[in-house]
Amino acid sequence: MRSTRLGASDLEVSRIALGTMTFGWEASREESFAILDAYAEAGGNFLDTADVYSNGASEEILGEWLRGRDRDRFVVATKGRFPVAGQPSALSKEYLDGALDASLRRLGLDHVDLYQAHAPDSRHALAEFAEFLEGAYRSGKVRYGGVSNMTAAHLVELHLAERELGIPHIIALQPQYSLLVRDVELEILPTAQLLGIGSIAWGPLAAGWLTGKYVRDAPPPEGSRLGDDPERGVEAWSKRGTEQTWSVLEVLERVAREAGQTQAVVSLAWLLSRPGLSSAIVGARSVDQLTGTVGASDVDIDPALLEQLSAVSAPELPGYYALMAQNARQH
Repeated sequence: MRSTRLGASDLEVSRIALGTMTFGWEASREESFAILDAYAEAGGNFLDTADVYSNGASEEILGEWLRGRDRDRFVVATKGRFPVAGQPSALSKEYLDGALDASLRRLGLDHVDLYQAHAPDSRHALAEFAEFLEGAYRSGKVRYGGVSNMTAAHLVELHLAERELGIPHIIALQPQYSLLVRDVELEILPTAQLLGIGSIAWGPLAAGWLTGKYVRDAPPPEGSRLGDDPERGVEAWSKRGTEQTWSVLEVLERVAREAGQTQAVVSLAWLLSRPGLSSAIVGARSVDQLTGTVGASDVDIDPALLEQLSAVSAPELPGYYALMAQNARQH
């Protein structure tokens, strides 16, 4: 599996990361182990979890699987911010100190390679996250810091706080990013690139929308995520089933057919070709699901075909912003 350097760090990460949100929820312990085995056998090394996933069970399952294996072969990333087992939700230094220790206990590790603020918190300035990282670096519990679901302004705010403290800058940003969600390209990803931050896309297949399982004028199939719950999350049928989405899916189907690949693989290959994108996180409820996506980083698609996808999925810019963007330097 192809790999790359994550931001301004020495971490070499697989371009396809394994997300573990399904572990202990949609995937049993046994199925989770099988998924991890398949990912490792495919050459993957980047394991992404969070304390809030399955109320801590995801970290416990991952930690159990890691025991007895070569720890140094894997890059382990987790996140903190949201409540676990009744704990309050916060991005304060006090809360994160305890959350990190709890994550390390569940994982059975003495450190994680990447610790990320899961989302901003209006009650706490990002200077508190920087103060938390200062202590976590000093204790050896965290090698590198990162953030998820933050704006360009948040990245700059944190960068200034890190500079004030004289600590290393974060190396990773984890935004939602796919053919159906490209607004991060306007300000967030370019800012991350300028600051030496590598980006790790979550939701690269838009919760199944980019796999070919959903079709126009037909209800979502039983057994799919939206078939089980059509209004689930940000990818809900009523929110995502727009004319723009169906236009993208029509071109995606044609491009996949011409490339001789699945729609999922083509979607991931397009994403991995984008500037500033280090890795894409794929999750799975079964080994079969993982098998259909894990090799996408090794697939080369004709750039002309990828350009068709770029054209049909391009976000519409507001008038004034569009005028400014014409003269923006591409990174």
